[in-house]
Amino acid sequence: MRSSRPSPRAPDVGSFSHPLVKVLATVDRHSCPGRFNFHCHTTCSDGSLTPEELAVQAVELGLEHLAVTDHHSHRAYPLVEQTLSTLQRHGQAVPRLWRGVEISAVLKGCLVHILALGYGAEEPLTPYLQGEAVCGEALQAGAVVRAVHGAGGLAALAHPARYRLDFRVLIRAAQGLKFDAVETWYDYDMGSRWRPSPLICDHVDQLRQELGLLASCGTDTHGASLRGR
Repeated sequence: MRSSRPSPRAPDVGSFSHPLVKVLATVDRHSCPGRFNFHCHTTCSDGSLTPEELAVQAVELGLEHLAVTDHHSHRAYPLVEQTLSTLQRHGQAVPRLWRGVEISAVLKGCLVHILALGYGAEEPLTPYLQGEAVCGEALQAGAVVRAVHGAGGLAALAHPARYRLDFRVLIRAAQGLKFDAVETWYDYDMGSRWRPSPLICDHVDQLRQELGLLASCGTDTHGASLRGR
C-alpha cells in the first residue's frame, strides 16, 4: 500500500539535482550520531574540538556524511577536508564532507539559527561568514534563505523547539519562506551521549512531513566528543 505521507518537496536549488537531498530523505531517529552529523562545532567558533580532532572522531565513529557548522564561519572546512584526505590515503574510510555554517536570523520576530548545508559558491554567503551575526534586512530569515540558495545550498531550521516561539509556528513560517529542511532529530536534553528527545522530535517529524520538508539531524557538539553535545 502506498504511504499517505507526502514526499519532501524539491528545494529551490534545482529541484532534486542537489545531491544532499537524497541523503536527507533517508534521515531518521537512528541516523545520528553514528551515520550522519549535519550540526557540530569546532574551535573556529565556540566548540572545544579542533577541526583536525573532529575529523579524526568522525572517522572513528564511522560517519558516512558530515557537515561542520560553526557559527558564521567555515574556516574549519579546509582543515577537516585535509585531515580526512590524509586518513583516506592511509586506508581509512572517511565520511563525505559537506560545507556548512550556522547563521543567526530573525523568523517571525524570533531569533533562530539556520543551517546552510552543502553550498558551493561562497560569495552569496559572504556577509554571514564574518564571525558574527549581521544587522538590518540581511538578518531576516528570508534573506538568509535566499543567500543559501544563491550559494547552491540547502537551508535547514536548526533545533526548532529551542526558541521562545512554538516550534509549530516557526516550522510553518520556515516552510512559507522556502526552507528546505528542519533539524528533526535533536537531543533537547543535551546529554553527554546523544539521543533524540522523545515526543518532541516525533511531533517535529510529523509536522515537517505534513509540510513537505526534509529532515536533518546533528549532535550540535560544542564539547570534546562527537557522541554528544
